[in-house]
Amino acid sequence: MEINAKRTKTMYIERDTKALTITVGNAVLEQVLKYSYLGQMITEDVATLKDVQIRSEKTRQKFWENKELLPSNVGLNTKKRILACYAYSFFNYGCKSWTYSKTVQKKIQTFEVSCYTRLLKVPWTEKKTNKEIIQMTVK
Repeated sequence: MEINAKRTKTMYIERDTKALTITVGNAVLEQVLKYSYLGQMITEDVATLKDVQIRSEKTRQKFWENKELLPSNVGLNTKKRILACYAYSFFNYGCKSWTYSKTVQKKIQTFEVSCYTRLLKVPWTEKKTNKEIIQMTVK
């Protein structure tokens, strides 16, 4: 196997940014601050939260544009399966590059509950907790 030194880049992720010098043969590999991987921007500061927010907004927008997939005569279990098939697969694309933390986990749970809230057609004026919404989907 050969490494193409012109196309290969390096990134150093640490609290203190350092200049990293890696050589392959006689070529020095370029160090970058960000790159695109699976449609996600990987940055030096590992800004996963921003990626999760962008991905959740794109998913909401694209999925609810196709709301004819969820007619009113379809049962809740079928709606949940459609949601899992289309929305969650789109949302999770590129999640292998995310750095998980409590904040990211909370954003993912918020996205899930917001999808269920919309699926169940619960108005925002009803002050339902996340646990109540999830219990409504378990029935």
